[in-house]
Amino acid sequence: MKTKPQYITILLLLTIVGSAFAQKSADLSIKTEIELAVAKEQNAFKNGDCDTVLSMMDDDITFLANGNKVPSKQVIGTFCNSMPRPFKTPLFDIIEVFPLTNTSAYTIRTLEFSKDDATNIQELVTKIWKKTDGIWRITHLHSTAKEMNAN
Repeated sequence: MKTKPQYITILLLLTIVGSAFAQKSADLSIKTEIELAVAKEQNAFKNGDCDTVLSMMDDDITFLANGNKVPSKQVIGTFCNSMPRPFKTPLFDIIEVFPLTNTSAYTIRTLEFSKDDATNIQELVTKIWKKTDGIWRITHLHSTAKEMNAN
């Protein structure tokens, strides 16, 4: 029995489209999981629950603050505990989530705060997340803050 070329083409096209939708669904699921993890970590940080913040970080986390490597996770804990709270309300706060695989993603958070009438502080925070044993943890964190003219 001969198969017509157009039927093969249609079958291949349906397979490709189906795969694309499956990938989009997987990305959306990962994105949702990361958004929930980010919210949990950010709420813990805002509320001074530094034990929860640290539990969401890999033991071997790489942390760069304004380009300088922080030596250990314990230093991050000390920093978290010493932060004066409550924090100022940011002028804007945007978090973007980028799934990479089923077990990895990265986030970019951009915040801007008013320092005074003439100056704002913009902070850019990049985090790499890895899922191990069903739990999302931060494996890399890079935070850079810079002063800018207020407009």
